[in-house]
Amino acid sequence: MKIDFRKIQVQDIEGNNSTLDVSKELGNAIYGKTADIGELELARDIYKNGEVDVDAANAAIIGKYVREGFLAFVQEAVCPLLENIINPKK
Repeated sequence: MKIDFRKIQVQDIEGNNSTLDVSKELGNAIYGKTADIGELELARDIYKNGEVDVDAANAAIIGKYVREGFLAFVQEAVCPLLENIINPKK
């Protein structure tokens, strides 16, 4: 499934929707903390392209970094997208 990390739909405290670009921040977060070559390439892809094809393995990796380094309102927007990839509804 493709996720465009340049266009993440978030809600403010009043419930108003807006679009947030987390591609650069997410790419940098993974790039700066990983010791894994595969994660390094994923970080570069997210940073450079914004929209990436995310499989279950990459969804788990991205989820780990989102939960570690992003504020709750971003986690609330991104984690369900990743969870749908990891555990698709049949």
